[in-house]
Amino acid sequence: MPRAKDRPQKLVKVASCHPSASTWVFLMKDDILNSASRGQQEIVKLRHPASDKPAIFIFGPGNLTVQEVLIFDEKKRSWFVDNNVKSDGKLHLSTPIDPIFLVLPYLRKLQLAQPLEQCLWDEDFPETSRLAQCENLNLSLIADRKGEESLQAFKFNEEKSLNWLRKKVEKVANVLKEKGVHVSQGAVSATYVKSTKYETGTETEYLKYAHGIVSEYLAEDLSKKLAQCLNIFDEVESKKRKITSPQNETDEKKLKRDSLEENPVSTAKKQTKNLSKPEKSQKSTAPGKKELARQRAAAGSKSITSFFQKK
Repeated sequence: MPRAKDRPQKLVKVASCHPSASTWVFLMKDDILNSASRGQQEIVKLRHPASDKPAIFIFGPGNLTVQEVLIFDEKKRSWFVDNNVKSDGKLHLSTPIDPIFLVLPYLRKLQLAQPLEQCLWDEDFPETSRLAQCENLNLSLIADRKGEESLQAFKFNEEKSLNWLRKKVEKVANVLKEKGVHVSQGAVSATYVKSTKYETGTETEYLKYAHGIVSEYLAEDLSKKLAQCLNIFDEVESKKRKITSPQNETDEKKLKRDSLEENPVSTAKKQTKNLSKPEKSQKSTAPGKKELARQRAAAGSKSITSFFQKK
């Protein structure tokens, strides 16, 4: 599901001074660049909360903020960098992300309460521990604090998490509604086209669309539970059935037609059963396989053998 984001305000080139080093082209907002002037921003790899695969993120100065890096890679695209042509035409776009989405999968795996530093220990992605320093990481929204406050031990709370996610979906739905984003049935081919007053989506359509956006950062089972919490699970399942049922119906008709075409003898036998003559008579008068095949091939035209018969 695509996401609606603010338009970046400035183009930035991030590159090493060495001519053989790789060059990345970034689109960033001015406020992000201003924060970069106050300290160093670092590009790291973290585990994506939905796919569990490596993804690129940027930590701001002091690890207080984290941004996701989206990569747009289209074929036959290149960049002019200074006096050189860069064959890799990828475009990198950085956008803020709530660090709770990145911490959520780690908390769900724990059976007992553990300190946050232990929760975020990932041997494959050691930079994950930086998330503990993010200024807007309020884990009380998705977990219960255990023990002394200085211990910072947490245990996952599913009810709190679904409530937090539900508010996220409702907030996204309100933004989509305010911006007039097209979310009705034709939204797949009309992405980000502003709706007219006759095309305004219903409340359920906005919730389903917003649910799809938030689910990009959730495991599949948690996404389904969130849909049930929003009372849109039946709507989603019904929509899936409507999409798949015409194809299934077409496949059934095609299979039935193919089976009839491949078995003309069995079709002829079924037709002859309804006649009043005895079964023996039917078998004696029924055409053979070769005759039926010849009749099908010669339908609407004379057989070539008719030209060689005695007159």
